[in-house]
Amino acid sequence: MVLKPILFKIQKDVKGVAGMPPWYASCLIVSSCLMVNSLLFLQEVWPRLSPGQPPPFTIDLADEAGNVRPAVVWNVKVNGKNVFQLRSGVDLVGNQEDEFVLWAEYRPLNIQEAKKDLLGIRLLKGEYKVLRDGDLVSAAATIKVESLKGVDFPFQFKIEGEVKSGLFTPKVSLESPQGEREFGLEAISAPPGGGVFQPFQPVHRILGLFPGRTWKQPFFDPLSLAMSSVLTGGTGQNGVGSVVARVLDGTEEMKWSGKPMPCHVVEYSSSDLDARLWVGSRNGMVVRQKLTFADGMEWDITRSN
Repeated sequence: MVLKPILFKIQKDVKGVAGMPPWYASCLIVSSCLMVNSLLFLQEVWPRLSPGQPPPFTIDLADEAGNVRPAVVWNVKVNGKNVFQLRSGVDLVGNQEDEFVLWAEYRPLNIQEAKKDLLGIRLLKGEYKVLRDGDLVSAAATIKVESLKGVDFPFQFKIEGEVKSGLFTPKVSLESPQGEREFGLEAISAPPGGGVFQPFQPVHRILGLFPGRTWKQPFFDPLSLAMSSVLTGGTGQNGVGSVVARVLDGTEEMKWSGKPMPCHVVEYSSSDLDARLWVGSRNGMVVRQKLTFADGMEWDITRSN
């Protein structure tokens, strides 16, 4: 046994120290430590590093210290026109030290102009509750709409759900001139760390990217869910599915604070959506997110601070 002479030498070197266990007891202690740490690695670390796993949500140290950082502001263009302003941020959950809420809130620059462009959205808000290590706990989204396709038709749509046993199970409530409805959607797999991709909620940072990295990730699109629920009277399964993400080769320069920033470009694709994210290759900061939907509508979300 390799450990026997090593441990015997250690015992000899520390001769006279009270309480030194015999070599076989030391072997048992070392073996137990190796086994426990191996199990911990397999259960907690490997699922985040294994091929195909999405990058985890990233909580900045400033956010952990008490959310001293101001909200991030994004400019939002829809089909080339400035339509919304987006604010996003990270809040501590109550007095918890390891739970955070990642939130994003859209408001129109001018609701009347938004109506003209067939986007009578008064409010679009999303929230993720995550642990410090990036695991998703719950997700929610709220949409308040003034009109549909230029016709006044106010309604409010909410979707929320928790992650249990690796599954995100969303529930929907809808208030419209047609009355109130509640229904559930099929459960969505929520892998450790990466959670669910929500196209209207850009995260602040994505770490661990490198050219050629790919992964599959579940997603839900609350706007498509809301529209399909109202227009078809169905259960809103449109807007739920999965995306395949791939980091493109090389980097692409983006202007940030007047200076060039080399960025990884991440492509997301599904039957309902194509998206591109530009992520700083040195700091993981998300600076732009471009969404193209099946109906041809294009959203361009650019970070301004």
